[in-house]
Amino acid sequence: MATVELKNLNKVYDNGFHAVKDANINIRDREFVVLVGPSGCGKTTTLRMVAGLEDISSGDLTIDNKRVNDIPPKDRDIAMVFQNYALYPHMTVHDNMAFGLKIRKFSKEDIRARVNEAARILDIEALLDRKPKQLSGGQRQRVAVGRAIVRHPKVFLFDEPLSNLDAKLRVQMRAEISSLHTRLDATMIYVTHDQVEAMTMGDKIVVMKDGIIMQIGDPLTLYNYPTNRFVAGFIGSPAMNFLTMKVTEEGGDIYGDEGNFKLKFTGKLAERAKPKVGREVVFGIRPEDMTYAMDDAAEGTFLTATVEVVEPLGAEIHIYINTGKHQTVVRIPPTIEVHVGDTVRFVPDLSRVVLFDIETEEALNVDIDPLKS
Repeated sequence: MATVELKNLNKVYDNGFHAVKDANINIRDREFVVLVGPSGCGKTTTLRMVAGLEDISSGDLTIDNKRVNDIPPKDRDIAMVFQNYALYPHMTVHDNMAFGLKIRKFSKEDIRARVNEAARILDIEALLDRKPKQLSGGQRQRVAVGRAIVRHPKVFLFDEPLSNLDAKLRVQMRAEISSLHTRLDATMIYVTHDQVEAMTMGDKIVVMKDGIIMQIGDPLTLYNYPTNRFVAGFIGSPAMNFLTMKVTEEGGDIYGDEGNFKLKFTGKLAERAKPKVGREVVFGIRPEDMTYAMDDAAEGTFLTATVEVVEPLGAEIHIYINTGKHQTVVRIPPTIEVHVGDTVRFVPDLSRVVLFDIETEEALNVDIDPLKS
């Protein structure tokens, strides 16, 4: 397979729109890398530059340490799976998978062997004589993947391949693609707007916003150590809660004052918040990092709020609570009974809190390179 490296890659369109800004990504051999972000963040444009379908405005793109900026797509030894499958409706599954090999003048024996191998890997051997209209969405996606596999490319590119499938089938197909990556031992670059897909599939995730790479890291690094508010809010479902608090000092202790309650900061959290005394910060806490508090909880350790929405999900319950200034969501076990209108107390795990600068939105108590690769 191959390494892929993007060095200060930029895409500026003729109308002046700067779609991708100084992208630097190092993709190791056999790595599964996911580009994720909201619509318009530049992830698909980045993938298309790797594929050669978009010209590179500036910077360098290398595959196996060879600069490929000016090499046409057909000579880059990559294969791309598109969102809309792009199957030929008048051809059988076999012929759809074989078409690219035929125009490259492969022998009939080689084509047959490669198609049969891909069909076996994808479990579509019984479908080779059918046409696309006779297939389900999941089967069509397997054929599109099979068309890429027969190429034996150095790099596989996936452009939101599951977005047209229903929720249950998306779960099944993402597991199949992850398994395929393991079986093929291939270098893969995958684009999605779905952070759950990114978290469950990627060895490394590249989070993008407005054409800028916000952070690079493995899924749990991004989840546990976000370097800015955008990454913290984008990765994780339900999303991280954000509460604006004023940092105060009383008797040598550091507090976060939300207005309706105060929390006493301890340890590293207090240390990092101390320079902000007298100023506001954003207090970030994930839904699972708040514990339902009994009446004897110590003052300064809990927040008080009113239950607005209860969402029972079986294994857990999501409740939306309102402090009077902020609505937050909390995960609780199904053994705890709460109702809309109840007044509840929750103790946040301060070791899991991330503080953000209210102006720059950068994390104040996370020590990690945002572009770690």
